[in-house]
Amino acid sequence: MLSIRRPLLAFCCALFISLPVWAQGYTQLSQPVETQVAASKIEVAVIFSYTCPYCFQLEPLIQAWELQQADDIEVVHLPAAFNPTWQHFARVYYIAEALDLLDQAHMAIFEEIHIRNNGNALASMNGLKRFFARFDVEGDQVESLYSSFGVESYLRADFERLRASQVRAVPALMIDGRYIVDGRSAQGLGNMLRVTDQLISQIRTERAQ
Repeated sequence: MLSIRRPLLAFCCALFISLPVWAQGYTQLSQPVETQVAASKIEVAVIFSYTCPYCFQLEPLIQAWELQQADDIEVVHLPAAFNPTWQHFARVYYIAEALDLLDQAHMAIFEEIHIRNNGNALASMNGLKRFFARFDVEGDQVESLYSSFGVESYLRADFERLRASQVRAVPALMIDGRYIVDGRSAQGLGNMLRVTDQLISQIRTERAQ
C-alpha cells in the first residue's frame, strides 16, 4: 500500500518561487519547449498539481476560458511531479486519462482533496481504487495502470518538459512552448488568462506575417 508521510499541501507554498518577472506579466524562455499539438495550433499547457490550492482555484477559470477559444487554441495539462507526493498525483491524472475519464474525474480529484479533505485517502492505492470505483473501474485495473509502461512514459516526458520550461512554481501556463505565465508574473491568478490572451494575440500576429 502506498502511503504519504508528509502533509499533502506542504510543498505548494514552498515551491512558489518565481521566475524573473517582466512588466508584461510573463517570462520568455531562451530555449523553446517542444509542443505536443499540431503545428497549426497554439498550445496552452497548464502546469499543475492536484494538491495545490491555487491550481484548484484556477482550474474552473481555465475550463470556462477554454470554451470561449477559437479552434486554433489547444489546452493540455502537464502534472508537475516535483516531489514524490506530486508524482503520485501525476499518476492519478494519467490513470484517469488512460481510462478516458478526465471529463468526469479531473475536477472530482481536486474536490476530493480541497473540499472533502480526502487527499490522504487518495494517497493510498486502496483509496484510489475506491475513488475510481465510482466510475465503475475495477481496482485491479487501477493498480495495473499505476505503474504501467504508458504512465511511466508520460511521467518521463513530463519531467523533460518541466525541466526545459524552468518552471518551479504552480500553477503556471506555458504558451506555445515559449512563454511562462504564473500568478506572480501576472500579479494574481485572475490575471493569468488575461496575459495569456495577450500572448495568443501576439503569436497569431507573428504567424500571419
